[in-house]
Formats: sequence, C-alpha cells, structure tokens
Amino acid sequence: MRRFGINYMIYFYMFICLTLLFFNIAYIFYQKRRQNIQEIRAMHWKKELAGLWKESDCTGQAFKEQHEPDCTRQAFKEQHEPGCEGQAFKVHKRRLRRKLKRIDQLIAYNSVMEDCLGTGGVSDYLEECYEDFLFLAVEYGNREAMERAFFAYVISLYYPYMGTPRKQMVNILLKYMDDATVYCRENVLLALYAIGDAVAVEHAFMYLDSRGLYHSPKLISDGLMTYKGDKEELARRLWSKRNAWNESLVLSVIQFVTQLDADFSEEFIGELQKDNTSLEHRFAYIRYFQRHVKPGLKGYLIDCLKQYDASNNSLAIVISLALGSYPGEDTALALEGALQSKSWYVRKNAAASLLRIGLPEDELRRVYEASDRYGKEILEYVSERRFDTV
Repeated sequence: MRRFGINYMIYFYMFICLTLLFFNIAYIFYQKRRQNIQEIRAMHWKKELAGLWKESDCTGQAFKEQHEPDCTRQAFKEQHEPGCEGQAFKVHKRRLRRKLKRIDQLIAYNSVMEDCLGTGGVSDYLEECYEDFLFLAVEYGNREAMERAFFAYVISLYYPYMGTPRKQMVNILLKYMDDATVYCRENVLLALYAIGDAVAVEHAFMYLDSRGLYHSPKLISDGLMTYKGDKEELARRLWSKRNAWNESLVLSVIQFVTQLDADFSEEFIGELQKDNTSLEHRFAYIRYFQRHVKPGLKGYLIDCLKQYDASNNSLAIVISLALGSYPGEDTALALEGALQSKSWYVRKNAAASLLRIGLPEDELRRVYEASDRYGKEILEYVSERRFDTV
C-alpha cells in the first residue's frame, strides 16, 4: 500500500514537471509572437509617419533621414494645409487618439519616435500634435500606475520638442502621482523637468509634501539635473520655499545645488552653523563645501572635526574627507590627529585627505612615524605603498 502511494507521488511530481516544461515552451512562443506583432506595429507607424513628409524635400530611406534641417515649421504647415496632404494629417491625428489609447500601440509608436527625436521636422510634428497628446494624457490618467508611468516617460521624451510649457499638461501629470508607484512618480517628475517650467517643479514638490509622498532625494536631485530651463534659477526658487517642505525634499534641493556651479555659500554656511540643523542636512552642506571651496570655512571645519570625532563619528567621517579640499599646515595637523581616531572610516578619509593636500614626502614620512599602529596601517592602505622607516 505504501509502495502504491509512493508511485502516485512520483507520477504527480512528473506531471508537475511536464506542466512547467510545457508552460515555459508556450510562454517562449507567446513572447516571440508578441515581439513579432510589436515589430509589425512599429513598421506600420514608421511607414505612416514617413508618409507625412512624403511630398517634402526631406526624403530618404529611413524616417529619421527624412528630417533634415530644411524641414522648418513653416514648411511643415504649408505641407499640411487643407487639401490632400492636410486631410492625411488630420486622419493621422485621429488615428493617434484612437490607437495610442492602447499601451501596446503606444510602445510601438514610441519605439519609432525615439529614433527620430532631435532631427529636423520632428519638433514641428510634435508641436502640431500637442492637443492629441493632451487628450491621451487625460485618457491615461484613468489607467493603472504602470501605464501612467509609461505615458509620463513618453512625455518626458517628447515635451522638449513640443514648444513652450503649458499648464494643462502639468496639471494632468501632477494627478498621476496619486496612488502611484515610485516608478510612476519618478517618470512624472522627469516629464515635469523636461517641460522646463520652474513653477511646475515647485508645484510637484508641494504636491509631494502635501500628500506625504516620499521620493528618494537622490532620484530627485539627479532628475533635477535634467531640467531643461535655467537650473540656477530653479535652484534658487526651490531653496526659497524650503521652509514649506519636509526634510527629504530640502535635502534633494541641497544635493541638486551641490552639482551646480551656483554659489550658495552664504545660505549654506548659515544653515550649517545652526544648532537645530538635522544630521542629514549637515552631511549635505559639508559635501557642498567639499566641492565648492570657501577658504574662510576651513577653521570651522577643523574645529568640527575635533569636536565630532569625539562625539559623532558619522559627521567626522564627512568632514575628514572634505578637508582634503582645504590645504594648509593647520589642516595637515588636524588630519594627523584624525589618524588616531577610533573610527576606521575617519582614519581612512583623513589619510586620503593628507595625500590630496599634497604633503611633501619628508612631512608625510614624519606623520607616518608619529602615528600609532592603526594610523600607519591606514596610510599604507590608502597610499598603496609601504613607508621605509629605516
């Protein structure tokens, strides 16, 4: 009886294995068929889009070759005045509204357009189609987060070619953030940066803050670097509104400013020296002054290194690295003391900064000989050489 039960278990296990095998085979064929269908859709869009420029001087074998610089907006308009060509363009716009409501059609259309962005004529085409994409933006606003995310990504690619910022698109995209994934919110933000309107970005920050939506400061600061307008103007606008936002949004602004050439030293020094400044913000301010050197701040950083190495190793880690941008005898003396820190990271950054400030060989050897065992080890580790103490 037991043997009979074991046989059934073996048969059941074999059945499961065969089922999984057939499922995987079927899925491979399904994916292949789906890929072929998408390629056919893309070819249809490519042929249709190329046909819009068929009668112009911008001809070529590929769609992107058909958009030479002489395809001006005026030429585009003249080509699509009421008549045969104008009627064809109207049909095309209707087809955009009808077909691109399906995500698979939008993916195929975008695969063609991505190869053509930046070439002559595409900007005129997209600007003429703005109302159609606005219609689609409303349509995708009622979809699940993943579809909203992809449409926002499409707008982030196309909007730099659509002309001046328009409030309707901004307001629709902001609503995409409700009940959204991180991926969806990130693509919406990228679309707003592409629009290049500082007010729109400010409203996005207000939207995130008012609804308690967290978004990674790193993602925001890196995304802000793609902003199509005046980045310094945007940075100053966002900084002026910092008191209205939560700490993570303010942190993203500080990190954004750090990547710019703009001078925010006076504003940041004042914030850095406040007692109630949060630890994360202190990190960000110190990293700013590591990149944007202000000689008058050196004494303050040296005092902070001595203070925080005893009380807060995490801040001492950042300061010991930042001091590598402030050469001088007082800096070398402070870093030499940091080589005796209990924190391995403080010692490591202090050693790296000593090398960065360019100590002469005899002075570096003196520091090595005056250090304890751990200081000597970290100097050899960072410099990747052994000091001859003989």
